[in-house]
Amino acid sequence: MLIELTEEIKKHPFVRITLPLILGIIISIHFDADLYICLIILMLGVLGLFLSTIKRYRFNYIKGITINLFFIFLGSLSVYITNDINKSENLNEFNGYIIGEIYEAPKVSDKTTSLKIKISAIKHNEEWLSTTGNTILYINNDAKTKDLKVGDKIIFSPHLSEIDNKGNPEEFDYKKYLSYNMIYNSDFLSGDQWQLINSDDSRSIKYQAGFFRQKLIELLEEMGISDDELSVAAALTLGYKDKLSDNIRHAYASSGAMHILAVSGLHVGIIYGIIVFIFSFFKSNKLKLTKTIIIILFIWAYAILTGLSPSVTRASLMFSIMSLGLLYNKPAGSINAVAFSALILLVINPYNITNIGFQLSYTAVIGIIILYPKIYEIFNVKNKIIDKIWALTAVSISAQIATAPLAIFYFHQFSNYFIITNYLLIPISTLTIWICITVLILGGIGLKISILAKALSFLIKTMNTITLKIESMPFSVTEGLYINIFQIIVLYLIIIMFGVFFFKSKKYKHLIIGMIGIIIFSSFNLFKDLETRNENNIIVYNINKATVVNIIDGKDNIIFANLDSISNDKIKYTASNNWLKKGLDEEKFINLSSNKDNILSNISKIDNNSVFFKHNFIGYKDIKIFVADNNFFPAIFTFKHKIKVDYIIMSNNTSSKLEDIDKKFDFKTIIIDSSNDNYHINSWLKENQHLSLNLHDVNSQGAFIRNL
Repeated sequence: MLIELTEEIKKHPFVRITLPLILGIIISIHFDADLYICLIILMLGVLGLFLSTIKRYRFNYIKGITINLFFIFLGSLSVYITNDINKSENLNEFNGYIIGEIYEAPKVSDKTTSLKIKISAIKHNEEWLSTTGNTILYINNDAKTKDLKVGDKIIFSPHLSEIDNKGNPEEFDYKKYLSYNMIYNSDFLSGDQWQLINSDDSRSIKYQAGFFRQKLIELLEEMGISDDELSVAAALTLGYKDKLSDNIRHAYASSGAMHILAVSGLHVGIIYGIIVFIFSFFKSNKLKLTKTIIIILFIWAYAILTGLSPSVTRASLMFSIMSLGLLYNKPAGSINAVAFSALILLVINPYNITNIGFQLSYTAVIGIIILYPKIYEIFNVKNKIIDKIWALTAVSISAQIATAPLAIFYFHQFSNYFIITNYLLIPISTLTIWICITVLILGGIGLKISILAKALSFLIKTMNTITLKIESMPFSVTEGLYINIFQIIVLYLIIIMFGVFFFKSKKYKHLIIGMIGIIIFSSFNLFKDLETRNENNIIVYNINKATVVNIIDGKDNIIFANLDSISNDKIKYTASNNWLKKGLDEEKFINLSSNKDNILSNISKIDNNSVFFKHNFIGYKDIKIFVADNNFFPAIFTFKHKIKVDYIIMSNNTSSKLEDIDKKFDFKTIIIDSSNDNYHINSWLKENQHLSLNLHDVNSQGAFIRNL
């Protein structure tokens, strides 16, 4: 089987180059490789080459290994070079002025606007020095922020600090995510800490594209398209998704239609089709080269307009290669062409491999190229209309099979009605893009045809209605799925083995390997379930301005929180990955803010005999926790002896001093949670310098976790 795979790969030279390059990139990123590791890989390659010349026939296979090692080295080296080029000066705790340029569209929230800044200069000792690096700024919304655009330069006086994670178990690694974009520090700025610089008109292409895109969105607004219809139109044709409401995002994601809103190969293909259709009226062979060049230029203009996301860039490269292939009468829609486009993108930026859109886009295309012809051939349909429907079904199934493991890994859900969604939305969305582009072209030259705008609005409303209806159907989405990297590998092994068996070899060894993969995958889930039944954890999460205590008793999941000041959804956003990994039952929320009026109030009813809660006292098995919040006054406890507890949680800016706590309680650890402000936290930390109590500050040390 390995020999067959090797022979198949040999047919595609760019696949042979790209696979070891990707391996080298992953090794370098995962192990934080430096130049020394790159050189070690290169030396191994040179050694292999030397050995292959000594015993030409015995060590013939070493030549192949040597070539692979060389491209692994290039992959690792590309990461090192990228890090070195984008390496910034150590600006943490820098005090002074910095000049930088906004290089991505500002993201506006209720109170702040986030800006990704490419730093160009710093002021040091009254002298401006050129430098490089990226940072992210969060600026309070005011009249100045609403007009900020890509390409604007600002001068600001920050107090940059290193980006850190909250330290919650299994929470999204925001620090790592930003580091892949070469961002390592951030700051919050008020309006008087920054100023827009009046720069000249020599703006970057990216700025001009962003400016033009904004004008096109404004043109759609002028033609009466608004609200969800406007946000979907902007996402569908221009790649601008910031206006999408949470409701629309969730509906499209749950129904399996999010790929329609994410500008990708489907959209670039439609644009390509529109341009080819227009040029089809010019039949002269003398214009063949000119038409190809213009088509490629239009494709890349559209890619720049939509923000050059990895999926759009991949598709633009593919259609450019296809256009050149047609010019010379050579097919381009092959695995080799896909590998070539991936190679180019990874050479430009090796960190593209970490982008979810990049991974899903390439996986979908590879799945369609390999699986679509085999699935389509299952049924020989005579009727042309039914044949088209079956072809669309085969494409959807191919892409879904290929991307399902990654989608489950990242989004923890699977859309059960994806075929129905694609049946209904792909034809409508194709027509919508055609009409939207027509509206924009005619509107751009001053012809605002209201009937086209109304038709566009109607089509988008229809799309949204269909999506919301599918989302509301029973069993529309399977949620709460969790797999790890190992399970992804096993799933792809299963898919490959079953695919080889059913569509190519018919050899039972492939079927047996696939069945073994299913057993391994199922055994892993069974082992996880057995492990979870013995889980006994207490977790105090680090969630901004909130007290959240999580007790995990086997599969039982109980959360104590100040639900008057934090929503269930915000807690789920932080903790759900940990709950999914452990396979816990549905969470039970207990409001810490209840039962405040009477210290003699009844014990809150909890559907777990091992857990109780009474007026800030939480008990779990033999562990006792007391939550000292702003309603706690040490003077009310007049017992002669200290109250024995295991943990004290300092919460909600309690006025209690550590000294008072120490007099009233016999405890093991004091936990300062994230509901407190910096003033109180610093006061307690300073006080503890003299008391030397065992103290855990979740704000600086991450979530407090006790495994029983």
